[in-house]
Amino acid sequence: MTELFAGVVGGLGLFFVGMWFLTENLKALASRRLGRAASRWTENRFPALLWGALAGSVTQSMSALTFIVVSILRSGLVKTQGALALILGGGFGVTVLVLIVTLDIGVLAFYVLGLSGMVVVAGKPARYRHLAASFLGGAMIIIGLVLLRDAAAPLAEQPWFRDMLEASGNSLAAAFLAAVFLTCVVRSASVVAVFDIILAGAGILSADQAIMAMYGSVLGSGVIVYLLSAGLTGRSRQVAMYLVGYSILVCAVLVPLLYCEILFDIPLVKALVLSVDLDLEQQLALIYVLAGVILVPVMLASLDWSVRMLESMWPTDQVDELSRPRFIHGHASVDVDTSLVLVDLEQRRLMKSLSLYFNAVREGESVGPLRDSSRKLLADVGGFLDDLQALHPMQGVENRDAMRSRQKLLGWLENALGDLGETLAGIGNRSALAQFKEVTCESVDGVLLSMIEAMETNDEATWEIAKQLTGDRSKMMRDFRVQYLEMDPPLENLEQIDILLITNSVEEVFFLLSKVEKEFNPAFQEEHVPHA
Repeated sequence: MTELFAGVVGGLGLFFVGMWFLTENLKALASRRLGRAASRWTENRFPALLWGALAGSVTQSMSALTFIVVSILRSGLVKTQGALALILGGGFGVTVLVLIVTLDIGVLAFYVLGLSGMVVVAGKPARYRHLAASFLGGAMIIIGLVLLRDAAAPLAEQPWFRDMLEASGNSLAAAFLAAVFLTCVVRSASVVAVFDIILAGAGILSADQAIMAMYGSVLGSGVIVYLLSAGLTGRSRQVAMYLVGYSILVCAVLVPLLYCEILFDIPLVKALVLSVDLDLEQQLALIYVLAGVILVPVMLASLDWSVRMLESMWPTDQVDELSRPRFIHGHASVDVDTSLVLVDLEQRRLMKSLSLYFNAVREGESVGPLRDSSRKLLADVGGFLDDLQALHPMQGVENRDAMRSRQKLLGWLENALGDLGETLAGIGNRSALAQFKEVTCESVDGVLLSMIEAMETNDEATWEIAKQLTGDRSKMMRDFRVQYLEMDPPLENLEQIDILLITNSVEEVFFLLSKVEKEFNPAFQEEHVPHA
């Protein structure tokens, strides 16, 4: 008995480790250049569908694929229509492995495991290491599922296991709901589908129960994405809910068709697939593949309508817009000077968004989503500069390096302002620090807004005001610390910590703003960055 469970647990372990190994090394192989290629391939819905099928076959997880697509969408590399086409293709891709596992490919997987493992350990040539590690992860996934398949068959022969399944009364509804639950637990519809196919091959489940369970695993994938996407908004939420709706629609079509075949003896999907001259396990795997593609033509034809419906139900919000680059568009221009001007525009736009942190504090909202959008934009601009250096290593070196320095400075400023905003938001309305919170919020935001106004007008007098407002505030913050830390009655320990955190953050913010003033002020711009 212990050996039987060891095979199941070991197979699951290999599957999940292989999936992690595969996705992590694919991330290392991925680059913005690959992202640009993906953006070109997804401009048309049919190449996007094929690209999604490939991505789904690699990730073997619709939830993982969905959030990868969400990340690409937020980068502005693909449009919403392209993202939805990727999701449709991924639904087919994740089903392919189930069919592969039913074939006799275990020996091949072991060869791939051994050869790729030797390359990974040797580490030479280094440029192939991540690629070899990806093959290693893929082989582990297949071997894990094969091990699970081999262990499930003898487990199914155990009397207690048969009794447990028979207790359900051979109910199709019970098989469907059990598959939904198991998919949510193991986070992989493929694992549940393989297990169901093995049970049907061993005669423990009927073909009808196995088919219904596979449909349940499809819905389970949608449930996982629904639960994990609760905090998403805007376009990100639209993509996630598209997968949820697609999963529901697949079950809404296929489940009644199966009941029609059973109750009225009408030959439909099951009869078509079971008529193919294959083993039962392979026939059931084909039904699982068919579930991934049966509605694709209709969904692909209605993409534009789907986008309009999703936008009406989950409209784009401010945070979603802030995270999307508006000028760089995911690719570096042939003209280096023009590219640096686009970077300059994105950086000025980022400065405006930083003031929104204080609006969130005033309204009692979390600063976290705004910080995520700012960091996302910073990462995209940094990647754009990396692309520019790779494409034009000898052009505009001095101006590009100056822009990189400004990019680092803005990253430090975001970090300081974000920490300050989160600390202020955490104070709440405690009476002892309520006034201190309000004064700090309004004064720092006022200086930041004066800096933004100077950037917009480029007026010499406005820049002079911004220059006077920024600079060293260490003495003022020391006085605040003394005033509040020596209050009678004394502040609580948590409040004293807040005072220290806030005053330190304010000192850092003003120091960084004085540097930002020099970076954007036209008097210094000739030396540091190209004219915008």
